[in-house]
Amino acid sequence: MYSDWVLLLLLGAAYLWLGVLSFLIWRQNTFLGKLFPKSGERDIRKKFEEVTQSVERFKLDLSGLKEELENQGRDGLSHIQRLALLRYNPYDDTGGDQSFSVALLNKKGDGVVVTSLHSRSGTRVFGKPVVSGKSDKYQFSKEEAEVLKKAMK
Repeated sequence: MYSDWVLLLLLGAAYLWLGVLSFLIWRQNTFLGKLFPKSGERDIRKKFEEVTQSVERFKLDLSGLKEELENQGRDGLSHIQRLALLRYNPYDDTGGDQSFSVALLNKKGDGVVVTSLHSRSGTRVFGKPVVSGKSDKYQFSKEEAEVLKKAMK
């Protein structure tokens, strides 16, 4: 009696295994049937040719994107990327830190330092060019040198 159950169990396991294998083979055949229809319009050579053409198109697209990215990188170097602001009181007769110096520089350290000096009689605004993190023509004040140093860090 015990041997009958073992035989039935083994027979059931074999049928289950055959069912799993049959499903996997059916799925594989369905995939291959879609990939290579029986009409003969697409054989393996044509399919490989389609794949290689697709890869070549992707390579062209990728090289175009790489070139565009390099252009964006070069353009990005000229945009303002370093910025520093310093507020201060240059005169004893006014109250508060109304005066300021601001450095606006690109990645290379080129740009401008703008200074606004506020006094009771008026406000003066100065702009001085900066080349590679240093004064181009004009000497910087103590505050302008400080703001330039902060921006270059």
